[in-house]
Amino acid sequence: MLGIKEITPAEKLKRRLRYHPVRVFTYLIIVGISSAFLTLLFCYFATTAGSVWNKFSLPQIFHANTVIILVSSYTVWQMRRANQRDDHAGYKTALLITALLGLSFMIFQLIGWHELLSGGISFHKNISGSYLYLISGLHLVHLLVGVGFLLFFLLRARQADRDAYKSLIFETDPVAKLKIEMLGLYWHFVDVLWLFLYISFMVALHLLPSSLDGWYTK
Repeated sequence: MLGIKEITPAEKLKRRLRYHPVRVFTYLIIVGISSAFLTLLFCYFATTAGSVWNKFSLPQIFHANTVIILVSSYTVWQMRRANQRDDHAGYKTALLITALLGLSFMIFQLIGWHELLSGGISFHKNISGSYLYLISGLHLVHLLVGVGFLLFFLLRARQADRDAYKSLIFETDPVAKLKIEMLGLYWHFVDVLWLFLYISFMVALHLLPSSLDGWYTK
């Protein structure tokens, strides 16, 4: 009929993937996590800003972790690019490197916590320290989830090497590619979240004025 534009199969697929449950669920997860961390940060600043509880420095290893996060964002971007151009070897390499960077981040985080404890900043005796442990710990949990997915996708990619049918699905299935895209989005989100938390910690511990010293008592 005149005046009615026929929808091509490619457009139909694009529309279907736009509202695919995997995409919608990923977006909902990101919104939920963001809301939780914003609430915690608000409580952190409202409770400790300018107080004697912020009289300590962020461990140097937290700065190193920020560099690791930035590098992992690049490698996960390379993972997505390799998948788009069906570079199976590059895709697996990027998955492995990103997972190793994530594991390195977690190890460094544990070292940073140990430094805080050695400096007398415990979970129970310092309010600011309690928030720092809680917020960075929750971020570590979400990073661990991301590392788990990276290793899962890496395992599936290696299995595809031994199965011609799975290899064909890997190269042609748009839903499989969507899942990889959402994995990359989640990882970028966790990375940006850490940068936001890192800046918040730096502001709270080093940049805010200490005009409220003495507001709290030990």
